[in-house]
Amino acid sequence: MTRSLVGLLVIGQSPRPELQAQFAQVIGDRAELRVMGALDHLDDAGIAAVPPIGDADTLYTTLPDGRSVLISKAAVTEGMAQRLADLNEIGAAVSVVCCTGKFPTLATPGVHFASDLMAGAVDGCLPGKGRLGVFIPMAAQAAECRNRWERSGRECVTVALAPDADDNTIAAAAREMAEHAPDLVVHDCISYTSHARDLACTIHGCQSLLAVSVSARFAAELGGF
Repeated sequence: MTRSLVGLLVIGQSPRPELQAQFAQVIGDRAELRVMGALDHLDDAGIAAVPPIGDADTLYTTLPDGRSVLISKAAVTEGMAQRLADLNEIGAAVSVVCCTGKFPTLATPGVHFASDLMAGAVDGCLPGKGRLGVFIPMAAQAAECRNRWERSGRECVTVALAPDADDNTIAAAAREMAEHAPDLVVHDCISYTSHARDLACTIHGCQSLLAVSVSARFAAELGGF
């Protein structure tokens, strides 16, 4: 029997073995995971030729070789439209855009955005007044992050933590987060791992949501796996 297909669209390039492994922890072998990258059509020189033009145009991603780079949201959006068409053509049962940024021009039936899935999860876990602690890849994203997450009665505090940080850096960021005494913590980048979440939790002691595992659990539910 042919397994259903789950399409994972990353904002950088494929393959992304660590990201795929995080989804596989939840979905197991009940579905085939197919990863595509919005910038698969570009080489290193092509990516360098379209740099971000400001904070609002800046996205963080990990390349297949493990390098972390800053890329242009405009370039990502252009490439992503073609990859969504590719996923539709191969008949993906569920497709997830693996980025916690917003892409309002790319809304497509049957395509689920990690940003929307995370927003629903946070609203469900912290529906009233409270303090939301958010780990973000770069300090420059703080203002946009607060604009996205704050609600009437909900305060948002941010701590910068690169997704590829070592354990000492994760621990330091977790201690900083603990000082804010949040009611809920969000790891607001699809590149954060369960290891980083678990290590941070042992230090700040708060309930946490990890973007990649939240997205994987929604994909499993929506696909009926």
